[in-house]
Amino acid sequence: MPKRQVHLKVSKKILGYANPIVHDILDTRLPISEHRRSHNPETIILIGKLLGKDCEREAWLHFLMDYGLYREVKD
Repeated sequence: MPKRQVHLKVSKKILGYANPIVHDILDTRLPISEHRRSHNPETIILIGKLLGKDCEREAWLHFLMDYGLYREVKD
């Protein structure tokens, strides 16, 4: 899984913005289970409802990166 700074850098590069709150929500460990449980479509949709569609897109990018479906492209 990429580090937080990588998520922020890629979001800024690909989407044109980066909201640290999105990554905090997705990477916060939950007391009742491992934090990967927060990496699901329902959580991403809730982020969109709470913070807006831009943050929802950023959450999807975070999700794809954590599962290795998107990697940072070097300049």
